[in-house]
Formats: sequence, structure tokens, C-alpha cells
Amino acid sequence: MNFRHDIQILRGVAVLFVVLFHLGVSSIKSGFLGVDVFFVISGFLMAVLYSDTDIKGFYLRRAKRLLPSYYVIIFCTLVVSFIINTPNETNQVLNQVLYGSGFLSNIGFWLQNSYFSKAEFNPLLHLWSLGVEIQFYIFVPLLAYFFKKSSLNFFLIALSSLMLCFLILPISPKTSFFMMPLRVWQFLLGYGAALYFTNNGNVKYINLNWLGCIGLFLILLIPFFQVDGQSLNIYAGHPGLVSFLVCIATCLVLIFGVPQTIENNKISMMLVFLGKYSYSIYLVHFPVIVLYLSEPFGGTILEIPSLIDGFVIISLIVSFSYLLYHFVETQTFKLGVVKSSIGFTAAILAMILFLPLLKSYFTSSQESKIFNAFTDRSPYRCGKLVRVLDPSAISCKLSTSLQDVDYSVLLVGNSHADSIKTAFSKVAEKNNISTYFLVQNNPLMPGGMDSGRIIAEATLKGVKHIVVHFSPNAISSEALTQLVSLAQNNNISVTFIEPVPVWSKHIPMEMFSELNGKDSDLHQTKDDYLSANKSFLNNLYKLDSPNFNIVHVVDYFCKPDCVYKSDNGTPLYFDSGHLTLTGSKLLESAFKKALFIN
Repeated sequence: MNFRHDIQILRGVAVLFVVLFHLGVSSIKSGFLGVDVFFVISGFLMAVLYSDTDIKGFYLRRAKRLLPSYYVIIFCTLVVSFIINTPNETNQVLNQVLYGSGFLSNIGFWLQNSYFSKAEFNPLLHLWSLGVEIQFYIFVPLLAYFFKKSSLNFFLIALSSLMLCFLILPISPKTSFFMMPLRVWQFLLGYGAALYFTNNGNVKYINLNWLGCIGLFLILLIPFFQVDGQSLNIYAGHPGLVSFLVCIATCLVLIFGVPQTIENNKISMMLVFLGKYSYSIYLVHFPVIVLYLSEPFGGTILEIPSLIDGFVIISLIVSFSYLLYHFVETQTFKLGVVKSSIGFTAAILAMILFLPLLKSYFTSSQESKIFNAFTDRSPYRCGKLVRVLDPSAISCKLSTSLQDVDYSVLLVGNSHADSIKTAFSKVAEKNNISTYFLVQNNPLMPGGMDSGRIIAEATLKGVKHIVVHFSPNAISSEALTQLVSLAQNNNISVTFIEPVPVWSKHIPMEMFSELNGKDSDLHQTKDDYLSANKSFLNNLYKLDSPNFNIVHVVDYFCKPDCVYKSDNGTPLYFDSGHLTLTGSKLLESAFKKALFIN
């Protein structure tokens, strides 16, 4: 294939949108669609570069192109994080490095949370796309074999991937986002564009390059597309119909090209220049932003505080991208790509084993207790596999080891119920009671599951007792009244566990600051709690029904001063309001009352 300026223009536009999105530029809210453009281009190049007579050569060329820079970024990010971050952040980076070393970053982040969540510290989050791409490369020979047998196979596989992606999106957007089989259609659009509509990657229909102009114009409109990466709607969600449009637009450019007048203007030449460095820029930019802005327990911070900070970050991205491109990406290493990769992998794995030990040597026991708060919690809701293996599940069974049970209880609530579910289910299990838990995080709340569906699920599971727990003022008294009324009609009892005290500041972060000499103003009393929750509690107490019971919790935390850490300094919260596993154990007596256990 001849050198194509239009492909470099596409790369330049794509990486520019991605970087601006991660820099928090308000007008580039859909900049992540640039990755979709990259996927289509990769599929296009695979069709051009792959030859079934030289499979080994194909993989070696791809490895030389991608792996050295990839490993350098992983290695450098780990080292820098070890130097500047607390163990809380470094431990999260270690986990990302472990997945990244095996080209499984997309799976690691799928197990963690949504791409758009900033709760975790993820300087290597951008490697998810490389994981998807490298996993696709593994199947290229098999796919090429099937396509050679029949072009129908191409359309069946591409269509199957697209339909599966759109079917899973309303159930689990992050599964459609992260999982390679649900992204294959994007690569195959590019692959098919090269295979069926070009001369080995060169433009066949030059007289139709106006169609390429339309495609390029649509790609330039990416900042104006309204896409919500966490939406369950295929129109507004991602990868949904907007992603499909962007991929088709990319194919139009790849198939028909663009006129030379567009390729040769100054803006286009700047994009070609940017496209040349696009891989290095993509690898460098996200770790630079996240590491530069990192704060203890701050998660992934992408809000740049000042113009000076923005200038420094952009300067670092430009400098490190230049160095990575000229001293790694374009270099041929004497040791060879395979041996170099094995060496890097061995060095990274050794660091994964060694760095935590070295870090712990410089960490006091009290600091360790604070940092452990981040992991002192159970998996989110019902876990990841339930959403995939049983997408229609409304609830899951937490007490899986029980065979014969006395009765079953359904735990209902938002993220505060999620934070107590493990301790609650253990108390129930010890007393031969099985616990079911709702998959959805916002039941009885606007947009969430209503009382009718909850009662229907309880009846289906043979539940005769519902336990409810929410954060302060999360649900209305009307929603709770309706639940109690419907439950009574179905001979189901309802117990409400009052909200736990919440704080104005992130508890582990504040404890860490206090440990480093900062004065803390964290203080809350029982009266403060009662005053803050007065309206909600008063409405709660007015709910008079024979099947309804209330369990008070304030006395477990406030005597009369409320506590946010245990006597030995272990945080009871992993943020400002959600209990750690340690914190939820304080409520074991309350759980017994809720379960009518003497």
C-alpha cells in the first residue's frame, strides 16, 4: 500500500479528540469516539498487512510496531507511581500493570468499573484499547481463513458482533465497551473496506472521493455528538448508533480517500504530522495527566486546576511523546522484539512482587490501615458475572453455601445497602437465613425499580421479609409507604434499617492528612445526626403498619460523639458515607434485630 495522507489525517484527528477529551475540554465531551476511529483503521491495515504465507512475519512486524513503546509506558508509569503516590494508588497501578502485561487491560477494567468512572486511580486506563486490539490480532489468521472460504462469513461475523454489542449495551454498557468480541465489528468494518473496496489499501474509486469528504466531515463533527458512555440506550449509549455512524464515516475516507486539495492544506499537514506521532501521543498522554494531577484517595482526576498546570501537562505530553517516538517506537533493538518483550515482562513482574514490599517498608502501620480502606469492601452489588451470565436477573443470592434454610430475606437499597450486604448476609447465614440482594443500585428511587417489581421478585424467590437500607434522604416516604402497603397485601414484613451517619469529607483522605500534621475538623454528634435526618426520620416514624419495623443505628456510632474510625485507627468508611467491611461489622446487632434474631 502506498503512503496515504488521509489515514494519517484520520489518526491525527482521532488522537487530538481523545487527548482533548482527557484534558477535560468541555466542548469535546464525545472525544472518546476517536478510539472507534482507531479500531476501524487497525482493521483496515490488518487486511492490507496480513498474509497467510507469512503469519510469523505478520506478528513480528506488529510486535515491533506496538510492544516496545507499550512496555516502556507500563514500566515508567509503575516507577513514577511508586515514587510519587501513596500505597493506595500504587497498589491499584500494580493491578493494572499485571493485566496490562498480559494484554488484558480491557478485562481488568471491566472487572473494576465503567470507563467513565473516576473513583479508582487509573493512569493506565487507556491501555484497554490496546488490549482489545492485540486480542483481535490473535484471531486475524482464523478470521482471514474463514473470509477466504466465503465472503458470507465476513458479513455473518461482523453482523453478529454488531448485534451482540447492541443487545448487551442496554444491560451492561461497560461490557459492550470493554469486551473484544463486542468490538470486532469495528475492526471488521475497516477490514472489509480494505478487502472488498480497495486495491490492497489503495483507493480504487478516485472519482468518488467526495464521499470521503463527507466521511471526514462527519468525523470532525464528533465533538457535537451527544453520547453518554453509561447510557443503556443504543441511540445515546456507547458503542451505539453514534459509534456505528463514526465507523461508517471512517470507512468512507478509507475507501474513497479525499481530494489532494484537502490533503495538502496547512491544517491537514498538521494533522498528518500529529498522526505520525499518534501512537506515542496516545500512550503518553493519559499517564501524564493522571499522575500529574494525582492526590491521595482522589481517584482519577482529570480536572486541570489552572492554565499553568494545563501548560505544564501539555508540555510534558509533547516532550515525552517526542522521546518515545524517536527513541523507542521507531528504533530497531538489537535484542529483538521477542526477547525485549520477555525481558520487559520479567522486569515488570519482578517489580510487581518487589515494589509492594519496598513500599511497605516506608509505610507506618497506621498508614497501612488507612490505605487498606480502599479495598476493605465487598464486590459491587451482585458481581460482574451475574450481569453477563444472567442479564435479566433482578436479584442474586448472597448466601450461596446454605442448603436448607429457615426462610429468605431480600435486602433492598442503594449503594449504602451494598456496603453492608456482606456483613448482613453473614449474620443471616449464621442463623440459617438466606439473603437475596437486588442487582439494581437505585430501587425505589427515580428511574429505578418500583415497589411492584420488588414485591414480585420477593414473591418469586419465596421471600417473606424485606430489609430496606438507604443513604439519608435517598428515597421518599411515599415510595417506602407504597412498598410497605404492597408487602402487607402479600404477607411480607418490612424492616427499615436507618441511615448510617455520613460525613462532609472523605474519611481515609482526612485521616491521612491528619496523620501528616493537618488539623482535622471532623466532628459529629448524635444530635447532629438526628437534626440532619429529622425530616426523613419523622416521616419514617409516622409509617404505622403491623408489618413494618424500624431498626435504629445511631447509637452504634454516636455515644454521643460519632466515630469514623475504630479504636485501633482502622477507617469505618472507605469514603464520606459508605461503610467498610470493618465499619459494617458495628451493625451486627442491628442486623440481628432486623432479622428478628434474639
